Amino acid sequence: MLETVQNHPAHMRQVVYDLARYKLDEQFTHADAQDIRRSRQALETAIRGVEEFSQQQVSIPPPSVPQLPGSGLAVARQPPIRELPPAAAGTSIGIERGALRGRPPFWSVSRRAAILLLVAGAGVVAALQRERLASLASYFSREERTGVATPPAPVAPATAQPTTGTPQRSPLRPTDYGVYAVVDDQSLAELTLLPGRPPDVRVAISAAFKAPDQTGLPNGHPKFIVFRRDSLNNGLERAEVRVVAKIAREFSAEATGKKLGDSDDAWVIRNFSYPFRVSPLPDSSEMYELHSEDPALELPPGRYVLILKNQAYYFRVDGDIIDPRQCIERVVATNGTFYSACKKP
Repeated sequence: MLETVQNHPAHMRQVVYDLARYKLDEQFTHADAQDIRRSRQALETAIRGVEEFSQQQVSIPPPSVPQLPGSGLAVARQPPIRELPPAAAGTSIGIERGALRGRPPFWSVSRRAAILLLVAGAGVVAALQRERLASLASYFSREERTGVATPPAPVAPATAQPTTGTPQRSPLRPTDYGVYAVVDDQSLAELTLLPGRPPDVRVAISAAFKAPDQTGLPNGHPKFIVFRRDSLNNGLERAEVRVVAKIAREFSAEATGKKLGDSDDAWVIRNFSYPFRVSPLPDSSEMYELHSEDPALELPPGRYVLILKNQAYYFRVDGDIIDPRQCIERVVATNGTFYSACKKP
């Protein structure tokens, strides 16, 4: 095709136009109908501008070569020319050569047309991909800021250390699978998994259970570390801590206002909850940390459970219980069991 149109600038420009239209349509999908229409209009406007520019170029015919005097020979493949006197002929030859030198070659016109089309295409692509270009520019700017060389810190003299086969683990990283509470950022306390499945948060009171004997946390600012084998495939985005209340009194037909003692240790999970967020730990892909959404949260002394999907982990916060939600009364009637807040905590 190029050999066919190489002597026809207009045909060559049409080939470039068709190629530009094809490459433009190749970049879009069916979902970009509005962008396709706008880009095609911009491309056609650029093509019309190139055509107007090419029509303004002066078309000068090829120079005529006079017959050499005395030789009787003419240049091959030249149209017949009118023989002029020597003086006029010399003048004509000078004019034709000057015009020939001033004529813009075909490839310069094609080059200008290609440059205009490339500029128009670059403008269309930049308008459509401006968000990606902005994000790419911000990424490179961050890389430049982080790549600034900083002076190396002074290195202390190396001391002889015993070599071990495994790297040392942080003291706040558990070695066994489980769920742990962080105690004063110094140690870990493993939580006890309650049997059964915790109720949905829309259920006000769960079934009664016996609280396990477990060491309490010294304050109400808990953080938790979950160490599980399936953390990568079964990760969480959110968790919650719910209040556990003790059944202090029971009213029934057999015993009215019976106060339950330590031997009748019965507890229920209530639907009062505190939301917690999940953060990955950089030094282990099987661990993640749970922290409260409210940095100023302080759980009052009492009993709680950490809900991780379908599992409940029990823990308690030491101190005198003053939160009324930690106490509940049960009424056993013929038509069911009912709960109410304690009148006297």
